Amino acid sequence: MPIRVLHVITTLGRGGAERQLVNLVCNTSAEEFEHVVCYLTPPGDFAAELQEAGIQVSCLDLPRKWPWLFAPFRLIPTLRKHKPDIIQTWLLEADLAARLSALTRSIPIINTLHLTTYEPETIRAGGWPRWKIAVLRQLDRWTARVTRPLFVAVSETVRVSAIKRLHVPPGDVRLIYNSINQETLRSQPGDSTQLREEFAIPDSSFVYVNVGRLAPQKGQSYLLHAFKQISVEHPDTYLAFVGDGPLHGELEALAHTLEISERVRFLGRRQDIGACLELGDAFVFPSLFEGLPLAPIEAMLKGLPFIGTRIGPMQEIVTNRENGLLIAHGSVSELADAMTEIYRDSDLRQKLASSGKRLAFERFDSAMGLRAWEQLYRDVAQRGIHDTLGPVLTPR
Repeated sequence: MPIRVLHVITTLGRGGAERQLVNLVCNTSAEEFEHVVCYLTPPGDFAAELQEAGIQVSCLDLPRKWPWLFAPFRLIPTLRKHKPDIIQTWLLEADLAARLSALTRSIPIINTLHLTTYEPETIRAGGWPRWKIAVLRQLDRWTARVTRPLFVAVSETVRVSAIKRLHVPPGDVRLIYNSINQETLRSQPGDSTQLREEFAIPDSSFVYVNVGRLAPQKGQSYLLHAFKQISVEHPDTYLAFVGDGPLHGELEALAHTLEISERVRFLGRRQDIGACLELGDAFVFPSLFEGLPLAPIEAMLKGLPFIGTRIGPMQEIVTNRENGLLIAHGSVSELADAMTEIYRDSDLRQKLASSGKRLAFERFDSAMGLRAWEQLYRDVAQRGIHDTLGPVLTPR
C-alpha cells in the first residue's frame, strides 16, 4: 500500500509554497506515495493542474479571516474519509488548522516552515499588528506543544528562527531547501519576443525584471525609486513587474508620480514565468524578508544576473559579487548603484549569470529535493515522528 499524505495549505494561489506543493505531489513516486490536497480558502489557481495529474483536490471554503478557527468542522470529516498516514501542512494558517483538527488523533503531522514569521524585523517589514502576531505566536506554540509535529524549514535562517522564537527542540526541525522543477520554466522560441511586442517594450532596450507578489515585504516601492534614477541616465531601460497583489494599484500610482510609468510594465499574474524571465537582462529582488525565495533561483536557472538584498536566506544562496550582487534592504541608493553597475558592465553580467546558473543547477534542482522528501515520508511512516530526529539536508 502506498503511503497516503494529506496536504493542507491555506490557498492554491500562485505563491512559492503553493508551487513547492505542486512540484512535490506531482513528481514523487506514484507507486510509493498517494497525495490528497485540500486548501482552506480560494483562490485555487493550481487546482486544475493537480487534478490533471490525478491528484484529489478539495477546497474547504472556510472564511478568509481566521480560517483555522473553523477548520475542524470541515477538516475532521476529510481525515475520516481519506485516513492519511501523514498530514503535511504548508503555511501558518494550515499548520494551525491541521493541529486543531488532529488534537485527538495519532496521525503524524509535518509542518513546513516558509518564513521567519516571529522575527521583529519581519513583523516590522510586513506591517503586521504586533498584538495579532503575539496571539498567533502563543497559539502556534501551544498547538505545537500538544501535537508535537515534525517541522521542516526551507532554509537555515528559518530553522534557527523557529528554534529561537517557538522554542522548538532543535531535533524536531529538519532542513530541506526549496527546489525547482526546471520543466516549469521552459518556453517556446519567440515567446519573450511576443511579450515585448505585447507590452510595447523595444527590442533594443535593457529590461530589469522583478517576479513576486506585489506586497510591502517585497520592497518594490524601493525598486521604483531606484529605477527613477536609472531611467534618467539611461533612456533605453525598462522595468517589468511579474505578479499581482495588494499593492498593484499603489505601485502603478507611484510609477505615475515618479514620472516613469511609460517605462514600467505590470505584466500581472502569469503562468509563463520562463518566458517572462527571458524577457529580461537582469533580475532585481529587493525583498525585506523571505524564507527561501524561488524567484531569484528561477532567474539564475534562466541565466539572468541577480541583484538582491542582504537578508539571511539570500546570503545562504548568494556570495556577493561571485554569483549575484547583494545590497542593504530598503536602500534606494545602493539598489540604484547596483542596477547601474549591472547595466554598464557586460563582463560582470556574464560572470554573475554563469556562476548563478551553475549554483542553481547544483543546489536547487527538484530531483534533490524530491529525494529528501521521499526519504522523510518513508522514515515518518515506518518509525513515527519522534523516532525521526536530527536535521536532514537536501544533498548539495
